[in-house]
Amino acid sequence: MTNIDAEKLAADMLAAVKGKLSPHWNAVAPFAQSEMEKLAVTAAQIRVGQAAGSLTKEQAEILLSMQANASQAVLTAVETVGMIAAQDAINAAIDVLKTAVNKAIGFAFL
Repeated sequence: MTNIDAEKLAADMLAAVKGKLSPHWNAVAPFAQSEMEKLAVTAAQIRVGQAAGSLTKEQAEILLSMQANASQAVLTAVETVGMIAAQDAINAAIDVLKTAVNKAIGFAFL
């Protein structure tokens, strides 16, 4: 089992998000960066909780869903970003996050 580098994960997710939000990037960049950092910290918490046996798969999915919904709400609240663009961006970030968590844990947990 490996650790999750939250800083690198946030940067990787930010790159995925930027591709989905390129028409709106100037308006959303600071918000997107903050939200990707929160999602990356969530991934690290999931990895630690799973390793300690204190977090079930169901709990991890709920935790991830809660943070993803919060991040989507922030991006959607930025005036120039629509709901579909925000959802596409969060989905891209979650794909990166799931890959990192599953790789760190060593099996498909999320």
